[in-house]
Amino acid sequence: MSSDLPGGALPAGVLGVERLSYRGKHYLLPIFDPADPVILHARPQAPKAGDSPILRRLGRVWSLDGFSEPARPVSLGGLSAEELAVFARPGAIRLLDMPIHFPGTPSYRLPRALAQFAPTIQRIIDAEAAVFPEMGPGGAGRWFAYLTIDQREVVPGTLQREAPCHVDGFQGARWHPRCATNHSYTVSDHLPTAYYVQPFDLAALDERVHDFFWEMNAQVADLGGASRWQPEPGEITLMDAWCVHRGVEAPLAPAPALPLRRTWLRLSFEEERRVFDRLGNAHNPLFDYAWEMVERDIEQLHLQAFRPDSDPSLRCFPWQAPDGSPLPPGAPKTKPALSARSGDRQIK
Repeated sequence: MSSDLPGGALPAGVLGVERLSYRGKHYLLPIFDPADPVILHARPQAPKAGDSPILRRLGRVWSLDGFSEPARPVSLGGLSAEELAVFARPGAIRLLDMPIHFPGTPSYRLPRALAQFAPTIQRIIDAEAAVFPEMGPGGAGRWFAYLTIDQREVVPGTLQREAPCHVDGFQGARWHPRCATNHSYTVSDHLPTAYYVQPFDLAALDERVHDFFWEMNAQVADLGGASRWQPEPGEITLMDAWCVHRGVEAPLAPAPALPLRRTWLRLSFEEERRVFDRLGNAHNPLFDYAWEMVERDIEQLHLQAFRPDSDPSLRCFPWQAPDGSPLPPGAPKTKPALSARSGDRQIK
């Protein structure tokens, strides 16, 4: 076991890092020391968002109808300069979808290695307790909370997290009967996520046959990317499972552009049936659970594009050439042609 950090150094509170790979994807699984954990309790504080569609539909059962009502993410405000410096402190360990809250428990539990993120997570769970009182003081809640942290250098012209336009918490053929919708809070110090605030018509697609994310690409491209909106760096936002979004490339200018270290956090809330058991997700030693972790990703479903004559870049994975063949190691990832110009128009 070794670290992915320079010199192999492990952050305090991390005992080791296990590496695993499948279908060309690579994962680092941190092994956390359970001693001296950070325990958080929610203190309800409502986000100021007016009559946001997102706040109105939180907890609603998932369906395709939600894509017809576009909505910007709800803002919880920005991190101060001091808070941002703590949040973005170098040397953070990467982890994917680790549970920090279980249904029926009153607290959120962080291994001490993640202490720098505790103030940001506190702000998030305070907002969560306001919109769902069962998650507040004295309540145990029916929701899992899954934490993802990704801190690394982003090479100019590339994405930190390669993906097409997509949503978090899409419920495909696996989830019947449908569950309550996912809702997620995100924040990054640089390159805030791009959201596409437009209606999406997906009623004609078959979840057993079609890749819905590729069709989201296509419908964003139909408008030339003009529906794009971004929060500010350091701004905490709340989205739901109908907010279509995509990462943003690190800029190429001014030349010579240097790699940009980006710190990104997501805390996703899922109802108790939605156990995240994908192989590659991090384990939290502060809870007693032993899920059977399985290989799971969209490629294994062998889905097709709803519009087979759309631009080839809109209907392939980033690690594929537009003809669907695997890219050679080190080759630039394929970007979906969402706009005819070099960048999408941004709306405010």
